[in-house]
Amino acid sequence: MESEKIFGLALGLIVPWKVSKVELKNASSVQKQELHLFLDYPRPHKFKVAIEGVDQECGVYDHVERSWKHLNFFQHECYLHASVPRVKTSSGKIITVDVPWARPQSGFTLLFEAFCLTLLKCGMSMTKAGEIVGEDGKKLCRILRHYIDKALVEQDLEPISKLGIDETSIAKGHVYMTVATDMERKKVVGISKGKDMFAFGAAIGEIEQRNASIADIKAIAMDMSVPFTAAASELLPDAQIVYDRFHLEMVVSKAVDSVRRIEQSLNKDLRNSKYIYLRNESRLTDKQLQRLHYLNESFPSLGEAHRLKEQFKEIWKNPVKQNALEALNEWMRMAAQSEIFPMINAVKTFKAHWSGIISYFDYLLTSGFVERVNLSIQEIKRTAKGYTNFDNFRAMIFLRLGKLELNITHYK
Repeated sequence: MESEKIFGLALGLIVPWKVSKVELKNASSVQKQELHLFLDYPRPHKFKVAIEGVDQECGVYDHVERSWKHLNFFQHECYLHASVPRVKTSSGKIITVDVPWARPQSGFTLLFEAFCLTLLKCGMSMTKAGEIVGEDGKKLCRILRHYIDKALVEQDLEPISKLGIDETSIAKGHVYMTVATDMERKKVVGISKGKDMFAFGAAIGEIEQRNASIADIKAIAMDMSVPFTAAASELLPDAQIVYDRFHLEMVVSKAVDSVRRIEQSLNKDLRNSKYIYLRNESRLTDKQLQRLHYLNESFPSLGEAHRLKEQFKEIWKNPVKQNALEALNEWMRMAAQSEIFPMINAVKTFKAHWSGIISYFDYLLTSGFVERVNLSIQEIKRTAKGYTNFDNFRAMIFLRLGKLELNITHYK
């Protein structure tokens, strides 16, 4: 079989296109060759073009020379070349015919772009994926953003009833982004720069841009951020705020640490004790547990604060709402009467956010998935050693965490 036919079969070319010539040329790099495949079609031929939504067959007016980088054949870089026909419509308009193996204005074949996106989705950085395919990472960024932007426009969101909102850092210097997640389908649905009310509004605005109504949102899992609380109350008045119980536990843990630091300033025995007070008791060694019990007995205020912290954790394990609420109210009473200033402050914080705290028992919603998303976003950032372009970072997050269907095939 002739080489042209073999390569035509390997490419999977469709009528009327075929391989007319095959050349193996020396590349600019030492000891490297490139495979060049020249594609053509039998003359004369009429091509179908869409004119105002209607397909019309038009004769060829002239041609424009184009080239595309394809996946490697064996160890050789491969390039496709073709004289792409332009047709003249009945109205006199000149239109360039779309080739089936590449999208308009791209210098790469569809299969090449699909391979690049696969590398990126599997966890590679732009730079590393670019090294594998022999292209600059910036070109891969343009490929990524084209397909992500296209998918975000074309793929509608399902109705969202439970939303997660949180901020995560983009770069050093207190630069943040706000991330909205569909808590039931476990995917990112909105990203915006910043962590204020405007960022909150922009993130949920992306939900409406994808034809999902924010009126469907019944509950929002979030921390006790003042801007987010204000934005949720204003923009989603019918949705119930659910403050994440792990953030509430963090408030109590910080209160314990405040007590520890006050005591430590007066007594050297408490040096290097921060770890054992912040970590769960179940993860402490026997030696650490012995020291914890000794310190709790030696410093009554600290011991009481630690006891309150452990009791607070147990409240959320109660499966019966009424019993859990009674336990929470009893804890609030004990903490308020403890005369331990950091604990009293924690009680005041909880009273100011009471509605969002007790709503947990109605929805049993936490920000656990949101925190996992944040960890994944930070891993994306570390892999790339940071992003100078926010839009590239955003596109990579949607690629990895947005569950978008890109569906890039060999041919259109």
